[in-house]
Amino acid sequence: MKKSLNNQHYFKISMENPEGILDEFYVFDEKHPQLEKYVSNTKDIKNLLITIKTLKERGEDKATTKKYLIELSNILNKFSNCSEFGCFINACDSFLDFAKTDLNLLGKIADKYFEKRILNESIPEEWIQAILDSNSSRKKSKCGEEKLIYILKHNGFQEIKKWNDFFKKEKCVAKFSKNFSVKNIRRKLNIKLSTKKQNKNLDLIIKSGDKIFMCEAKHLNTSGGGQDKQISELIEIVNLRENNKNIYYIAFLDGIYSNVLLNSADGGSKLKQQQNEIKKYLSINYNNFWVNTAGFKQLASDM
Repeated sequence: MKKSLNNQHYFKISMENPEGILDEFYVFDEKHPQLEKYVSNTKDIKNLLITIKTLKERGEDKATTKKYLIELSNILNKFSNCSEFGCFINACDSFLDFAKTDLNLLGKIADKYFEKRILNESIPEEWIQAILDSNSSRKKSKCGEEKLIYILKHNGFQEIKKWNDFFKKEKCVAKFSKNFSVKNIRRKLNIKLSTKKQNKNLDLIIKSGDKIFMCEAKHLNTSGGGQDKQISELIEIVNLRENNKNIYYIAFLDGIYSNVLLNSADGGSKLKQQQNEIKKYLSINYNNFWVNTAGFKQLASDM
């Protein structure tokens, strides 16, 4: 180690260096690479729906209508989720993979669609991209891990996937995985890792010499019930203890809410409770850290 790792030092760095407004690790501003396939599939769905509706209005026999309904079922796929009809299936308390396998259900949903929605041939790719953009938050679950690994690599750490490499390397990082599972980590490194959820994976395990850092990373931009649960999980991390003094725990939080949590003095009782618990556990668990981006960068540099 280059220097003693004082958790209050990195906590102070985090407080004095808040998160920026836009973090490129969490920005997905490029058009979806398969946008054309979404547009093409949406066009096919609309054409079939128009055909089915026209046949019904003309009073054609059910066998003819069923033929096109089967064709509609066959083209519903992963590229249909951003079509108006795909979204409408969700609004009917169903989901695409189920509706496409049940022609009776699909026909009833189509009838409701004809009754309740406007059916036209227009297919603006902008709103398909907008739906894809609205789902971009799902991509963010692993962005924190990738961001921390990026920072670690710039400080001489190598990402590894096998235990042999973990034991050989002086400085390395691995993602929790089937290989680096809680069970294996406990057994191979004699670590308790006693979270409330006994077999809950964290995000990263970092090795620097004879010291091991277990890291949980979260990204939050708003407060609320779901966010409070995630903050509670991080607070639990800084309250974990090990008999082995070479084992450390890192709670990493970025996003705009990190600034609120670290610096706001005007929050409600829940926020104050969270702030007090973080400070309390850091004061009694010297091997544990609460950091944002700036704090983690300095910690990685000092490891």
